[in-house]
Amino acid sequence: MTAAAARLLLALSVTATGAFGVVGDSSPRALALGRSYTALARGPEAAFWNPANLGLGTSPRFKWEMVAAGLGLVAENNAISVKAYNDHFTDDEHILTDRDKQDLLAEVPEDGLRFNMDLMPSVAAGLPVNGGIAFPMPWGIHAAVTTGLAAGVEGELPKDMVDLMFYGNEFDRPYDISDWDGSGWAVASLNWSGARPWLPPELEPYLGELSLGLTFKLLGGVYGEVVETSGVLEVLPVGAELDDLQGLAQYGGGLGFGIDLGVAGVTRDHRTTFGLGVLNLLDTMTWGIAAQQDSFYAAASGLRVTRLLDVENIWDIVDKADLNGDGVEEHLEKVGERSFSRSLPALVRVGVARRQTSQLTLLGNYDQALSEGFGLTTAPRISLGAEYRLVSWFPARSGISLGGRSSSTGVGFAFGPFTIGGMELELFDFAYATRGGLVPGSSKGSALSLAFFRLSLIG
Repeated sequence: MTAAAARLLLALSVTATGAFGVVGDSSPRALALGRSYTALARGPEAAFWNPANLGLGTSPRFKWEMVAAGLGLVAENNAISVKAYNDHFTDDEHILTDRDKQDLLAEVPEDGLRFNMDLMPSVAAGLPVNGGIAFPMPWGIHAAVTTGLAAGVEGELPKDMVDLMFYGNEFDRPYDISDWDGSGWAVASLNWSGARPWLPPELEPYLGELSLGLTFKLLGGVYGEVVETSGVLEVLPVGAELDDLQGLAQYGGGLGFGIDLGVAGVTRDHRTTFGLGVLNLLDTMTWGIAAQQDSFYAAASGLRVTRLLDVENIWDIVDKADLNGDGVEEHLEKVGERSFSRSLPALVRVGVARRQTSQLTLLGNYDQALSEGFGLTTAPRISLGAEYRLVSWFPARSGISLGGRSSSTGVGFAFGPFTIGGMELELFDFAYATRGGLVPGSSKGSALSLAFFRLSLIG
């Protein structure tokens, strides 16, 4: 193991771009505004933030996102910043000194190097992905049918393994190779949202509008995770000792359902909008389609390069174990086919949007996940954003987010929307955000979201 291996690993963790675990978070407008978007989302995208927004007067009565092409990506780690990577790894002639290695290793927390990568496409050709149709219904209900798709991966590498990549092996030193934790998922949803304006007489002196909404979701996808790992590697003068490397992984396809609830209101002067969305409130996912649990094991003593050259398969010199109690020793064996449950974390979102002038809108958001997983953490997040329209068809956006999975700063712009008859066209909606730091140099990742074009039928 050398710094070349470390270069590859850190390049994947720091400079790769890859969504934030919740569908809609990586749309260009939301990302640029620091995800201060709960009170601003309208039309079909309101279903992903606060379904009650569908019932507000500023939400289009009918909107069908017919043609679109775009992508949201994010990648980050918890240790190495973009500046540190550029300083140490971008020059092919630069050789890492011991001081360089010490500085880089000191940035890695004791519990290991963690990384996250997520992906959210935004495409439409009649039937949109991460989009949909908003339309009116009887009894004053404003509805939307949308689809969602998000995918991601999280992982952790023990700190001792990063040390091994930097320095190579040291004699008579045990390396902790446990806690290779990680998970990966892809989840799709078919959603029906409905909202209805409702303003009690008691609130009329204070509010101009009030709306209640809900979303019912049918969910499906695939999920896999490393449940547990353990093991120690020790390099001795007579050969390496691999001591009981073992672990358990499980994976499967799943189906489920969920419900989101929301409330939204507008002040009497119609300049301030506020909203509360409770997402994934009753989400339940059971992963029982082709579900499987696999156990793996390896142990060896006296491992030397000469022994590796004498065999065709490295597993021939590594000990096996009886993994499922059937009397047969293997390195990898299926130990179960049990279904298991991993639900999307419930998320509370509170947002406010203030139309300060005809050109400037100020925004704020508070997010709180109630459990962890699928790219979310229980650490609360506060964000602020601003959108300024230099002209009606050119919005410039910026935002800052503190807390949550990591702090960030976002910027973005777009061309549009342009209204042509009964059609609405948006071009090159772009956003970039740092991850794990407020300025690009100190950040530990980045996020990019781009919608090349969106063509919608409106009415």
